[in-house]
Amino acid sequence: MTITICLIGYSQLDADSVPPSMSWHKSYNGSGEESHPHYVIQTSDLGFLMVGETGFVEDRTAKIFLVKTDSLGKLIWKKEFGERGYNLGNCVLETGDGNYLVAGGLNRNAALIKVDAGSGNAIWTRTWNLGTEDAFEGVIQTEEGDIWATGYRDGLAEGTFLNWGKGILMKTNSDGKEEWRKDLSAYTSSGYRIKPAYKSFLISCHPKEEESKNYNLLKIDLAGEVKWAKTYNTIYWGFDTRPDGKILLAGHTCKSKLSKNWDIELSALNNQGEVLWTRFFGQPRGYDSRWIHDEVWGARSTPDGGWLAVAGTGDETRHYEKKGHISGPSGQWKVYLIKVDGSGKLEWEGIYGSDDSDWAGEDVCITQDGGALIANDCGAFGFTKVASFFNFSKN
Repeated sequence: MTITICLIGYSQLDADSVPPSMSWHKSYNGSGEESHPHYVIQTSDLGFLMVGETGFVEDRTAKIFLVKTDSLGKLIWKKEFGERGYNLGNCVLETGDGNYLVAGGLNRNAALIKVDAGSGNAIWTRTWNLGTEDAFEGVIQTEEGDIWATGYRDGLAEGTFLNWGKGILMKTNSDGKEEWRKDLSAYTSSGYRIKPAYKSFLISCHPKEEESKNYNLLKIDLAGEVKWAKTYNTIYWGFDTRPDGKILLAGHTCKSKLSKNWDIELSALNNQGEVLWTRFFGQPRGYDSRWIHDEVWGARSTPDGGWLAVAGTGDETRHYEKKGHISGPSGQWKVYLIKVDGSGKLEWEGIYGSDDSDWAGEDVCITQDGGALIANDCGAFGFTKVASFFNFSKN
């Protein structure tokens, strides 16, 4: 594969705001024709762990796919879970004992899978038949070892993203044995990601039905009860928090002034869910904005007080095809990476891609060397490492 890297610096940015270069790229496929990542973490051994599916959810050929690499992207192991069908790999974490926990769905049932870190083999698998189609989307483990998982029941089994089900929250012990579950359907069709907050939890969620704008963010107490619910501007996919309580929501919207198509919205909130600022980004290659989609899927806080968001940019309608940008023609998708400071000011943005295939950013994690690892949908699980752009010792 020939890889080209295009780094874009805008005129309003100073000379020190050049985007970081790409250090390396590795890709791994499973037994399916294609594999699609959704979530990535750096593990305590400084390697990387990525989860998603191999095969296609839409035509019922998917399995959960989990890939572990070392710090340079060299494959350590890859594993598949479930029989070919409707299976979802949505989120992953490292557990307190150094193993891994996958959240998703197996055969249309919500699932948690505890995985041995050394081999990738399942230690245990728990499933819940809660309705027609059920899945966990987000999961965390507390310092006490309890597991909190959020997602939905009674979905429509239409794909890996919006399923318009009924939101749920579940607490289990460290072995995945259910302690209680809560119905969140009055607030949301699905809990998407969950983060700890001071003596509480925050759930980034999707509106309770297609005709409703409510809700995008829930605050949950230690008993699983909703303390408040907030509505903002669009449907959000990227979500993270900072130790000082600040929150970032990242989504794509048609309501910005940049274009009449999908652009990226970043909204920062305080710990009460009040909006501190909202910024819009997009159209980085200069093609006709009526056709270009900028679709954000992942976001992370950075130790320098800012935020990082990752997206894909390209034309998926195939009605428009132009050339002229160094990154390639408009119909070829690229990874779009955005860095802002704590006030939402753009520090840099970069485009990363290949000459001969589509790339799209699905998630991102901050790496121990001050760079980032992008979960790149390149028809396989793309591990795309971006060089250091901040110094941990100064933060």
